[in-house]
Amino acid sequence: MSLQELKDKIAWSMEEAWLKDNVDAMDEIFASDIVLTMFPFPDIKGLEAVKQGVRVQLQAFSDIRWDAEEWVGEDNTIVFRYTLYCKHTGVSLNLPVPPTGKALVLKSCDVFHIKDGKIVEMLGYRDYLGMIQQLGLMPSPGQK
Repeated sequence: MSLQELKDKIAWSMEEAWLKDNVDAMDEIFASDIVLTMFPFPDIKGLEAVKQGVRVQLQAFSDIRWDAEEWVGEDNTIVFRYTLYCKHTGVSLNLPVPPTGKALVLKSCDVFHIKDGKIVEMLGYRDYLGMIQQLGLMPSPGQK
């Protein structure tokens, strides 16, 4: 599979899972034994656990969309840099605070390692500090 085909498949599965609540679409591109590292949280191991994590996040955030800023691929690695937009409308295990209704903008980057046409490892980076500040849980620099 070419890098462009892999990129297209990743984008399709992300749109299906996050925008259409069809997490089973992840079966098409993610290996059953995937390891997801989403700093600073503990690793999530296995596709079913990753899909459950998406379901939990979909309970906490709505109006999800993103703007792709950059796709870079070489050998068996693809990097996707984007801005994530969402609204905090529920509670998640990772963010156990009452819904604020606030719109969030998070700079994000995902690194996908691929073997035999499937993602076997994903490293996710999000601006969680910015998210906490946007939610009003911590002041931004220069604020009191």
